[in-house]
Amino acid sequence: MYLTLHLILAHFLADYPLQSGKMVKYKYKSLIGLFLHTIMHVVVISLICLPFLYSAKVLWSLIVIFISHLLIDRAKIACEKFCPKINKFIFYALDQLLHILILLYVSLYFIGKAEPGMTGDWYAYYSDSTLIGFILIFILCTYFYDVTKWTFLNSIKPIPYKRDYKLMARNALVVVIAFLLYWLTR
Repeated sequence: MYLTLHLILAHFLADYPLQSGKMVKYKYKSLIGLFLHTIMHVVVISLICLPFLYSAKVLWSLIVIFISHLLIDRAKIACEKFCPKINKFIFYALDQLLHILILLYVSLYFIGKAEPGMTGDWYAYYSDSTLIGFILIFILCTYFYDVTKWTFLNSIKPIPYKRDYKLMARNALVVVIAFLLYWLTR
């Protein structure tokens, strides 16, 4: 199985629900904050890809992802500081695009098809693409949507970030109902 969805899910988990506002400020202020943010990505990927960590290719991919994530985020922060007149949404979109492209490359060309090194009933959760897809779509429709919408609006007219829990709850409900219908009818 390819670990594409696993890696993308880990990225969006670490960049959105697990990244606090304090962490965002810390990574902009300090290289240590950026390093901690990137370590969190590797930890989340390790947990989501746990049955596959026996593979040297998967372990090397963690290093590739760590270094590329650190460099991409560092470049984004530097570009925002040195080019303040350029719309920050452009940097945000490029940042996310580059992260996803790296993850696709690592998954499809570096790791390739991976077989789990562990067995057991719990492994079914790691190999269920519907469950992984559900969690990914849930995050995309809630946290990712909320942050992306704010980033876009903030690039037009600066406004403080305030999470829109009402909209997130509505989007979450739609995703849950859609997946429940899918699971009940398959």
